[in-house]
Amino acid sequence: MGASSKRRKVKRLGIGIGGLLMLGAVVVFLGSAFSGCMSFSITEQEAVERFRARDLDPPVFVTMKTNPGAIHFASVGEGEDTVVFVHGSPGSWSAFIRFMMDEDLRGSARLISVDRPGFGQSKPLKAVPSIQEQSRRIHDALFQSGVSKNVILVGHSLAGPVIARMALDYPEFVKSLILVAPSMDPELEKRKWYNYLAKFPLVKWSISTDWANSNDEIFPHKEELIELAEMLPSLDNPPSLSKEWRISWFLREMRIMLSK
Repeated sequence: MGASSKRRKVKRLGIGIGGLLMLGAVVVFLGSAFSGCMSFSITEQEAVERFRARDLDPPVFVTMKTNPGAIHFASVGEGEDTVVFVHGSPGSWSAFIRFMMDEDLRGSARLISVDRPGFGQSKPLKAVPSIQEQSRRIHDALFQSGVSKNVILVGHSLAGPVIARMALDYPEFVKSLILVAPSMDPELEKRKWYNYLAKFPLVKWSISTDWANSNDEIFPHKEELIELAEMLPSLDNPPSLSKEWRISWFLREMRIMLSK
């Protein structure tokens, strides 16, 4: 190979390495900037201020130990029934803060919104990809807090399969399910290029814990759903896997349930 050919090869290689380094730097910069602008939770003090601004009693914040770690949740209202809100990925209890402020709901039932394992103030702050494990830990925390029956579970997105698993594993605990745009169909859970990119240590380091944990639990989600799908027919009333409900319908349906 001639000298000029070697120089061309080194030049092409150098451009390739330089391009990859530049791409990595851009990804890290954008990841850090994007993560810094996005927040999926609010502090307890911020929550108290929001409720008081509307002349509402603020939530009671509870952290219950589980094995392992602990589950954190906010609680308002009282009644024979308990409505438990479970957020998607990423997220936190405050995703349902508007419903926690709804005076009709607060006067009809106890309302609880949880931080799923790996998010908010639940510990440890690492992803829990297992739907069964998430279900168990949330159930255990609620049970320890005195919630033992007549539970209406509300799950958004990835929490849809989590609450469905809870209904399967603890049928005496669950009164009914409301699935809001649930991520339940394995065929729709296709990994995107950014899911693979976020697996690289440098990229994972540059994004927030919320985004990193979200990617870690979404990555194996299809396999989790395949396993769950085999169990769903055993539910008395299998949930629809395709509907998305508007907030207005959601509130109306919850009020109907609580009035029965």
